[in-house]
This record gives sequence, C-alpha cells and structure tokens, in this order.
Amino acid sequence: MENKLVDNEQFLRIRKLNSTDERRQSIIADKDEMDVSTEISVEEAKKAKDGQKVAKIEVPYNEVEKDELPDEEHIKLRLKRIYNGGDLNGPEKRYSFFGDVAFEYRPSVLDGAINDPIKLHFEGPTLEKQLRENREIVKLKGTGQKDEIIFKSQVLQPNFSGLYVLFWTTVAFLSVKVTVNYYYEHGRTFRDSAILEFMTKDVLTVALVDFVMYLNMYFVFIVHCLCKKKIMTWSRSGILLTSVFEFFFMIFYLYLPEGVLKLHWVAKIFLFLHSLVLLMKMHSYAFYNGYMWNILEELNFSSKHLGKQGDISDPKIVTVLERSRNFCKSEIESQSHSPQNLFPKNINFWNFFMYTMYPTLVYQIEYPRTPRVRWGYVAEKICAIFGIIFVMMVLAQTHMYPLALEALALRDMTWLSFPERLKQWGFILLDYIPPFIGMYLLVFYLIWDAILNCIAELTRFGDRYFYGDWWNCVSWDEFSRIWNVPVHKFLLRHVYHSSMSALQLNKIQATLMTFFLSSVVHELSMYVLFKKLRFYLFFFQMAQLPLVALGNSKFLKRKTVLGNVVFWIGICTGPSVLCTMYLTF
Repeated sequence: MENKLVDNEQFLRIRKLNSTDERRQSIIADKDEMDVSTEISVEEAKKAKDGQKVAKIEVPYNEVEKDELPDEEHIKLRLKRIYNGGDLNGPEKRYSFFGDVAFEYRPSVLDGAINDPIKLHFEGPTLEKQLRENREIVKLKGTGQKDEIIFKSQVLQPNFSGLYVLFWTTVAFLSVKVTVNYYYEHGRTFRDSAILEFMTKDVLTVALVDFVMYLNMYFVFIVHCLCKKKIMTWSRSGILLTSVFEFFFMIFYLYLPEGVLKLHWVAKIFLFLHSLVLLMKMHSYAFYNGYMWNILEELNFSSKHLGKQGDISDPKIVTVLERSRNFCKSEIESQSHSPQNLFPKNINFWNFFMYTMYPTLVYQIEYPRTPRVRWGYVAEKICAIFGIIFVMMVLAQTHMYPLALEALALRDMTWLSFPERLKQWGFILLDYIPPFIGMYLLVFYLIWDAILNCIAELTRFGDRYFYGDWWNCVSWDEFSRIWNVPVHKFLLRHVYHSSMSALQLNKIQATLMTFFLSSVVHELSMYVLFKKLRFYLFFFQMAQLPLVALGNSKFLKRKTVLGNVVFWIGICTGPSVLCTMYLTF
C-alpha cells in the first residue's frame, strides 16, 4: 500500500505542494498587492520593512503618532496577509488562491460624493451645519475676558451636489442650443446627421448578435455541469475544451461584424468590446471553478488515504496527507459563508445567471449585496445614460465628425507632400483636443458611473468601486490600476498572478506580460475601428512602462503637482494624437 502510494502521480504532486518547510502557496503572488490587510505596530512595521518575519499584531495604527512611522511619507504601513487566518508563522497557515481580489460594500467615487450610498436625497448647504455641530464654547478662566469660540480640530465633509447639478444643467442647455441650431441650419431635419445614422442603423442585428454572444457564455457553465456529474474532469478535458472555445469565440466575433455582416464602426466597436467583457467573465468563471475542482480532487485523495492510516507507517507521508487535507478543506470552506453555497454546490443555473448580470469580471461564489433596489436611483441613472448619449452624439456631430472628414481627406495626399500633410495634421490635432477631452470624460462617466451603477443597483451588487480618483494620479502606474478597476482586478488575478503561477514568471516578466496583452487588445480595438494595423496605440501603451519608471524616480516622486500636470497633459493630448494619426496616416 505504502509503496504504491509513493509511486502514485497524484501523491507525488501533493507531496511537492505540501512537504516543504514553507507555507503552501496555491498561487505565487506579491504580498504588497493583496487587498486583505491587517494593521501593525511601529516595531513590527520596522521588522517587516527590513525583511524580518512578523509574529503578531500588537498596536493599532490609530494609537501611533505618524512621525514615529519609518516610512518617509508617513503612510499607513500594513502587513498583507493572504492566508486563512491564525498566527503568521504557524506551520498550518496557507495562502489562498483568491486573496488577490476583494469585494466590499462601497459606492463609486463620484456617485458616493453626490448620493449617500444608503439614501438618496439633496440636503442643501451642509458646511455651516457641520461647523455649528462641532462648535465648542470654552470660558477662559481667570482672564476676565469674554467667552471665545474655539473650534475642535475637525475634518469637514463638503457636499458638491449643487455644482454637480449646475454642471449638468449647463451641459443640457448647451446641447439643446446646438441641436436647435443644427435643426434649422439643415432644413429643419436631422436626416443628414451621420452620427444619428450610425447610432440607429442595424440596431436589431446588433441586438441579435449580442444576445447570441451572451448565450455562448453558457458553454463554460455546461462544461462545469458535466464535471459536476462526473461525465468529464476539468484537468483532462474541461480545461482543453474551455481554452479552445475561448480562442474561437474571440476570433469569430472579431471577424463576424466586419467580414460577414459589414456593420458600421459604432456597431463593430460595441460588439468587440462587449465580446471582450463576456470572454473575461467566461474565463474567470471557468478557471475559478477549475481550480476548485483540482482542490476537491486533492481533498478526496488525501482524505481517502488518511482513512487507511494503518497501512501507512511513514510519518512523513501522513504529515503530507494531513497538510494537504487541511489546506484543501480550508480553501473550499473559505469561499462561502453559507454551507448551501460551498463548492461544488455553487455550480447551478441561478448562480451562473446572476454572475453574468453582475457588473464584475472576476468570479467568486458570493458578493456583497444591498438589501433592496432603489427604483428612484435606477430611474436617475437611466436618465443619465440616455442624456449622456444624447450629449455625446451632439458633440460628435458638431465638433468631431467634420474634423474626422478633414483628417481622412489627408490620406489621399502623396508622400511627396508629406511636410504639408504633417502641418495640416497639426492644425486638425489642435482643433481635436478640446472636444476629445469632453468625449473622453463623457465616455468614462457613461460607462463606469452611470451604466455600471445602474446595473449594480438592479442586481443589488454591493461593491460599486468601479474606479478610483484617477484624476488625482501623479504617475501612470496609479492610473492603470484605478481608472478601470474591474479590468484591473481581472488582469491582476488571471494574467499577472496566473502567469507567475503557471509560467513561473518573476514580477518584472509578469508585468511585461500584462502590459503586452493589454496593448495587443487595445490595438485590436483600433483595428476594428479603422480597419488597419498601425501599432500606434500598442507603442503608446508599452511606453507607459518607462513613464512609470520616470514617475517613480527621485525627481518626480515628491513633485506631486508636477506629476499630476504631466499626467493630465498625457490624458488631454494622447487620445487626440492617436485618433488623428489613425485617420491621417
């Protein structure tokens, strides 16, 4: 029995994972990038900074003066812990595969500043009320002077709802004014509006293709249902079928809109981007549960042979099996708070259907949920969605489409007149930058605040952190992390960490891999739009790597205002430069 076990391929894999002196890792991940954190004392922070092991948590951060911290910028030092609880140096502590991404109950940044995450109403001025509530009258003893008003040290929380209302009211009036002028200037009709034609053409065809794409997602669900019924196994045939399907899914829906249906550019870019969203959701669901199938298989193997301990005389083998069993059991139990949802019970139609509805690209069994749907809030977001689309159409028709036609006209110029072509391109670029900045911000607000918040409210999805305050970024690595949090979470787990785990890449190599894959996808989107490969966006994306190094240099590290200025110059000019280059050259 014992000799057969030692030669067993499954046992050899388990022994490799569990017999080392270090804690078992189910994925290679950087501790400083985990979302789950615990506060530590100054002494422990110094140890952690020097690379020493930390034994326990002693003093909360809020009991320590900031000047005592060893970090030059006095930021809160945290010890990132991604194991399943207990003493950090304990022999049975294990890393979890899913410690890199966390979901919490929180609103989006802009929406949270305007609307309370629980209630929805406008209160009027709030600063004076806050000052009055925090005022304290102190009588100065023995001075004979009148009472003086002394204010407590406080952090005021101003509300900018009024400016928010003013901004959108101004945008509405300007849009109506431009629309009315266009209507009368073009013979009291909108029929010659190219943007309106693009937005209304082939709507039913696009909707049908999009619905078929959505139904294709259920392939990965069927694969895992077959694994659950033990008709197939994930490690042998499931992973192969899923990988092949994902590859052909991407190729087919990249070719179909242009090669078969001959759709216009708005429809093509919409279907391409949505196909990427569905592809990422499929991949996350498939490989999350695929990992869990491997864990369950290992748990069954270890438990089975531990039940025959009388046949095993080597205590090292028993230790390996016990560590394996404890790890796998802990990994499965940590994925759900409810026994009814423990893997593989989560593989059911309702769980998968709700996941496809949630505004997230990373799958897990349970998410934070709000108690109810606020239908007034949903109505507000629906109005915002259609209102912003209307503003974008007006902006595109009046300020961007004419410039795009001028840029396209430059294509016909011969290369002998390249200096003149370059000069005209420069003039078009200067005219393009202001409307493109407005379009960039409108697209951001439409997708990451209006649409995602609306979907989150309808599905009662609690974590609304779809973006950070990227407008305050001082370096490009900050921007890449927080301007699109759902995609960042996907890349972090399924590209960055997975490449380190599966391909044995180091941190720098995994970063290059992540940027390279992101750059390729961005360039494909330009191919869908302009029907040609020029690799301008690819090189711009990869150029972020040296810009990240420059932003982290000693020269710019502390010059936060300068860093933010450089960042905004890039945001304001980069998209316009790229668009005009693809149109012109």
